[in-house]
Amino acid sequence: MEDTDKATQDLNKARTTRPSTDEFKEFLSSGWGEADLATTAIASAPYAATRRERLSKLFPGVRIVAPAGELKVRSNDTDYRFRPDSDFAYLTGLGADYEPGAVLVMEPRGGKDDADAGHDATLYVIPPAGADDEGFYSDPRSGEFWIGRRPGLTEFEAMTGIATKPLVELPGGIRLANHPTKAVHRALSEMRMVKDEYEIQQMRDAIDATIAGFERVVPQLPRAVEHKRGERVIEATFDGHAREEGNAVGYETIAASGDHATTLHWIRNTGQVRRGDLLLLDAGVEVESLYTADITRTLPIDGTFTPVQRRVYEVVLEAADAGHA
Repeated sequence: MEDTDKATQDLNKARTTRPSTDEFKEFLSSGWGEADLATTAIASAPYAATRRERLSKLFPGVRIVAPAGELKVRSNDTDYRFRPDSDFAYLTGLGADYEPGAVLVMEPRGGKDDADAGHDATLYVIPPAGADDEGFYSDPRSGEFWIGRRPGLTEFEAMTGIATKPLVELPGGIRLANHPTKAVHRALSEMRMVKDEYEIQQMRDAIDATIAGFERVVPQLPRAVEHKRGERVIEATFDGHAREEGNAVGYETIAASGDHATTLHWIRNTGQVRRGDLLLLDAGVEVESLYTADITRTLPIDGTFTPVQRRVYEVVLEAADAGHA
């Protein structure tokens, strides 16, 4: 038993220990090509600038802080995919998986009585660790060898039009801010109720991608019937489409067949799909800009409603149409 425990300890130690010789470092840092990353403004940049201007006028003389948020560990050294905070994305124009740990700071130029003074925006990000840095292979947060090439300071500034600095230069007192103040968050929520041209197009793109996802599900219904967990067949079909055509699903897909359709938020999707039953599919594609659709439809598994199912369906449809009217 003691020999077995020692062998296990030695194995774990080997997994967590990396070579540290000069030869190893030189080998890993040499021979890499230059990455070709975009240094032009992203499509959302001018719209995000307008949003910052509007917010600035609402809070003269007030420092505004909007963090992107941090990576969340899924298990051991494996993280969940990163999604930035919505306020941060709205004010910077940055979408999916760009900037874990980043912070946007809007510093006032004047006092609280000077609504026209405006703010100076600075984006603080973690610079990527390139081949000339030991973090290249040792830092799972910024090392290119771990996570691939990420934009650097110059690239973020070109993409967003916002002055960009290393995160380590963020003043210490600001690090305590985890979210915008309640007043700023409420103001941003109200601003987002009226969509600009860019947002409207992104929502249309998300809706089109979601409709296409529903169309991909329908031909898979026979396969779902044959599978012991047919709801998962439906979920996987839509979720795979969302990853292919967008960023991901906007929320966990509800693929509820039969009795499961009466559960308001059934996301386990472990059930069978049986002929003669109905399927309630509630799903949405989130595009790279983080805008998402949300569509719910009830489908007959066999392609045709029974007389009772049709009567119930038509009553609900009439109620929905009346509500929309």
